[in-house]
Amino acid sequence: TARANHGFEARQLSLDDEELRILQSHVSPPPELASKDDRHDLWKTISEHGVAMLATLDGDGTLNARPVATVGVDDGGVVWVFIAATGGIAQDLQRGSRAYLCVMDVGKDIYVWLRGHGALVDYPAKVKALWNTFAGAWFPGGPTDPSLGLLRVEVEQGDYWDVTSSKIAQFFMLAKAALTKT
Repeated sequence: TARANHGFEARQLSLDDEELRILQSHVSPPPELASKDDRHDLWKTISEHGVAMLATLDGDGTLNARPVATVGVDDGGVVWVFIAATGGIAQDLQRGSRAYLCVMDVGKDIYVWLRGHGALVDYPAKVKALWNTFAGAWFPGGPTDPSLGLLRVEVEQGDYWDVTSSKIAQFFMLAKAALTKT
């Protein structure tokens, strides 16, 4: 069978040892599966950083990101965020629950990309427990402000780069791993 080459000529690429060494030095090492300590360090980093970019899919399927304050992080893989109960994030999550969080600490060379499901939850006791003065600037009515929504993001997968230690850890099914203590 004939294949179209679209004007490009296929040719064999051969590299000498030095070219191969240079090429390999620019390739990231393969990620390793996150350990319990890796997960704990990740949640601690997110908790201490307190700010993330939260991305959801808008009405036409476009990824839309906004900065948010993370107000709580559970070791089991749940990130809590205060949002406007009827704002854009809440509207996006009504169409689909996919949620993505990006956290970067350039000073510490730590970069995190998390994927999971988000849902607006009615949990007054959790709102009260997570309430802080920063949230009060956005929601002046306090923990009972009717415009306040509590977003629960259950993380399912993620990538965690710690550049200073040249470590890349991948997180799969974090909630399940936290429950099984693996």
